[in-house]
Amino acid sequence: MILHLFIKGYPNVDEPEVRSRVGFFAGLVGLVSNLVLVVIKLLVGLLSFNISIVADALNNLSDFGSCVLSLFGFKLANKPADSDHPYGHERIEYVISLIISCVILALGLNIVMEAVKSLTSPGSGYSSFPLLTVVILAVSIGIKLFQAFVYFYLGKKIDSLALKASGSDARNDCLSTLMILVGVFISYYTGFTYIDGILAIVVSLFIFYSGIKILKETADVLIGEKPSDEVIKQFNDIIRSNKEVLGLHDLEMHCYGPNVTFASVHVEVDGSKDVYMLHDTIDNLEKECFEKLHIKTVIHMDPIKVGDKLTDYCKNIVLSVLPKVNSNLTIHDLRVVSGPSHTNVVFDMVVPHELINKKDQIKKRFDEEVKKIDKTLVLVINFDDQYTVLSKEND
Repeated sequence: MILHLFIKGYPNVDEPEVRSRVGFFAGLVGLVSNLVLVVIKLLVGLLSFNISIVADALNNLSDFGSCVLSLFGFKLANKPADSDHPYGHERIEYVISLIISCVILALGLNIVMEAVKSLTSPGSGYSSFPLLTVVILAVSIGIKLFQAFVYFYLGKKIDSLALKASGSDARNDCLSTLMILVGVFISYYTGFTYIDGILAIVVSLFIFYSGIKILKETADVLIGEKPSDEVIKQFNDIIRSNKEVLGLHDLEMHCYGPNVTFASVHVEVDGSKDVYMLHDTIDNLEKECFEKLHIKTVIHMDPIKVGDKLTDYCKNIVLSVLPKVNSNLTIHDLRVVSGPSHTNVVFDMVVPHELINKKDQIKKRFDEEVKKIDKTLVLVINFDDQYTVLSKEND
């Protein structure tokens, strides 16, 4: 409930303005909490001449810089589209996530270097219990846990890679500081001074793993990964729910940010019906896709013959042969051109990525199987690459 007080419009995070406010609020939380950590650790570290606490303060200073970057990123990502960026600026959020992942990897490398120094030149241990150090480390863990919770919670709410990356960074700081704290106790009570270096190496491995994971997730989005199965299903269900739609194929989706997705799809309709009525149906479907899924959709209308005996005959033969050649193949836009000696059966075939180099073999096998059933049929196949997997595409 407290989020309603600080974020106008919450919890309507599907609205771009509200989503931007959520990201900005999360950045402010990190900004203030990291600033508190920097000030406290610097004062205590300088007054107690404890270099490790001063070094940890500098690490929090880099976190403070990441928060400034996040605030700047969310503000800029919400900037409206312009002539140079007609699809908007929301991909800036992915760039921020990429930078944060690199910061995480740099932190992991720094910990490894410090661990090696600790193992090669271990300290002499503690002559008295370092109460001040323990208190500062414990407070730091508490604040970082709070940060991680806020980042992960809000990052999940608005599906933000940048906030999730910041959450991973805060969690890694918690783990790193916790290991230091554990090392303090083990070193004090056992005198085993190598423990700091050993624990630091363990922590660095975890940090490297999370940094590489975030880097991969962000790179996948920037390169152009396919939309989630859930989004495809929701989009598919909206289109197919209309009674005028007989089938759909050639769906392509392009993501330009968390709230900016463009889609194009071909929809099969009864070619004998009024074209103006069908065009109105298509317009309404495009509006529905945007209203329900925030996907800006362009639909191409494919008229097909319904109830034509020759077309149905040829289509049934092709569909019966399809699983014999490969069950992963799908067809659409089947039409026939008949003549006195033969009938051309023209259709598009969607080929999965793993079969792209086998198009000639597929065509040859199809010809052989169809000829076994009807020698007068001549197949004219147009191969399509598979961009998005749709269910029931053989309509």
